[in-house]
Amino acid sequence: MEDKFEKPLMASEIIGAMSQPKRTFYNYVGGSIAEGKIRETQSALVQAQKFIVSNKLIDHAVEASMSKPKVLLEMMKRAIPPFKNMFIEWDEDYRVNALWHMYEKYLPQYRDKIKFPEDHAERIGYHIYHYESPTGDSWFMYEMWLMIDKKWFASPLASIVRNDEDWDMNKAFRQFKFNEAKAQDLPTEFRHYMLDAENYNKETVAQGQKIIGAPYTLMYFAEENERFKAKSLDEKGEDYGIMHDIYSRVTTVQGRAMHWMIPKEQFKQGWSVDSMTKISEQHLQLISGGDIRFIVSVLSILNYDLIVKQVQKPAKHKIKHIRFGRSVPTNEYSLLNIELPKPRGKTVYEKIFSGHGTPKKWHKRRGHWRRYRDAQGNVTKRIWVAECEAGSKAYGEKINDYNLQKSN
Repeated sequence: MEDKFEKPLMASEIIGAMSQPKRTFYNYVGGSIAEGKIRETQSALVQAQKFIVSNKLIDHAVEASMSKPKVLLEMMKRAIPPFKNMFIEWDEDYRVNALWHMYEKYLPQYRDKIKFPEDHAERIGYHIYHYESPTGDSWFMYEMWLMIDKKWFASPLASIVRNDEDWDMNKAFRQFKFNEAKAQDLPTEFRHYMLDAENYNKETVAQGQKIIGAPYTLMYFAEENERFKAKSLDEKGEDYGIMHDIYSRVTTVQGRAMHWMIPKEQFKQGWSVDSMTKISEQHLQLISGGDIRFIVSVLSILNYDLIVKQVQKPAKHKIKHIRFGRSVPTNEYSLLNIELPKPRGKTVYEKIFSGHGTPKKWHKRRGHWRRYRDAQGNVTKRIWVAECEAGSKAYGEKINDYNLQKSN
């Protein structure tokens, strides 16, 4: 995505567009609820850490995202977003073509079942942020942004990825029952249906297949009419359980955009099963290319044990951009390049945010894995260290935006 640096960040364009959403947002209905949620979203985007995925990393992440189920499952456990509020974007045209080459490589027998998306967006971005539910549960929301007919569009539903070390379909069902008993977000008829364990399992698998991506399902599952039967890659049927664990980790919930895409009265009335089904189908169609699996791959690489270098790069210049008759807000930021080791190569990890040396400006230190090793150097335990603040505002403030790359 190196050729995109001359353009403003997607998040910056969206922030600017929020000053006149009736003109710049697709399907904006207005009203007090909509205006309040727009202001909330705008504030969150201003504070979000921004990531740009380079084309080189797209190649690497796309390849990694086609790994066997047991590898993907481990990637999902490691793919904890390093910040509680971040925005990640990439060149979608480049990613679509990279995916197409992967499908040609791994799925030539399904060539007639996988269609090249001719009308894909130029760029896609995801606002990823930590959400505390009124039920006491918490998760990361993945909200999709793109442009439709020259207007900004955010999907009304957000995706969720569970990164817990210990998570499966049974735990997902127990958590669903607990949350629904407190919040009762679903229509009564659908709630009763989903509170049956077998129905929950089937619906979760069907939805999970679309979130993970249909081509990946074709690769590791049988034909569409046998979608609940995993191919036995290891002749022991282990992949059946692994794929169900993967599907149990992904689901959808109401996103912020829902508040500005429907009338205020709709929130008072609640949802009908038909309305909710239609919205869900539209969202799953948008992300059926495996967006979430791709992001999981990128984040797991970002948190990978053998990342070798993080090089800070200051912004070279400022460029003024005009969108919808107004200037797009500009930020002074540093690009953080993350390079992966070459095959069989390993060098010392250089910690930019170590806190040593000269006094540091105030900044947010990204979340990361802390590893404990035995006398032989083997990793015995991994602990996730959450995002935190570091440095002093007495020395100024630093905003880090990130350009994710891999080595040649």
